[in-house]
Amino acid sequence: MKHLLWLISLCLLLTSCGDYFQFGEEPNDWEGVNMRITNESACIMVGDSMPLGIEFSDTSKTGSPVFWMLSDQNIAKLQNDTLKAHQPGVVDVMAIGGNGLLSDTCQVRVIDRWELQDFSMLHPSDMVIYADIRVDGEPWNDSTMIVGAFIGGELTGLAVRREAYGISYAELRIWAPTDQGQGRIDLRCYDRINFKLLLSQEDLEYNAYRTLGTLSNLYPLNFSR
Repeated sequence: MKHLLWLISLCLLLTSCGDYFQFGEEPNDWEGVNMRITNESACIMVGDSMPLGIEFSDTSKTGSPVFWMLSDQNIAKLQNDTLKAHQPGVVDVMAIGGNGLLSDTCQVRVIDRWELQDFSMLHPSDMVIYADIRVDGEPWNDSTMIVGAFIGGELTGLAVRREAYGISYAELRIWAPTDQGQGRIDLRCYDRINFKLLLSQEDLEYNAYRTLGTLSNLYPLNFSR
């Protein structure tokens, strides 16, 4: 029903002479041209902003006017061609271009913020990983990427960049209510430049008596886009 109302609103908007958006009175030279939103499968964290992008199969059309719409303005809002994330959920993004003849739609996932907090005040036990974090084989950039540990869908730790004895490494402390039996640890990396959520294939079980990695032999944690 929500999507039906969205499409009805879109039709009314495009067929009216309203003040919101009007396409120019120009000859139809869009035949055979395709348009694609470049934000397909994007993931954005609450509070972040993401530029929306379009590619035309005919590069001479680059820069042509595009009108944007969202299926749910509680989840995200638009400011010109920028999407601002407000609350967790999935929102459909629609682009109308080509003098009203072309359209494309994609879904954008909005996730809650990963806030660094004093997990030791919440849980008594922790497991430590001294890691070498890499994304597509390149060193983790902690200024543009956040790495978090989750147990049962709950954020239980965030990686922090450290340096000792000239060695740069990531310290990941994972907190849980009890020493063991908490289940699998899911490691996730949020790339706030490319707006992607990356998942590690590492198979780890929580064990508060276990420390992985040392300064001389850092534990490898790898993510792939």
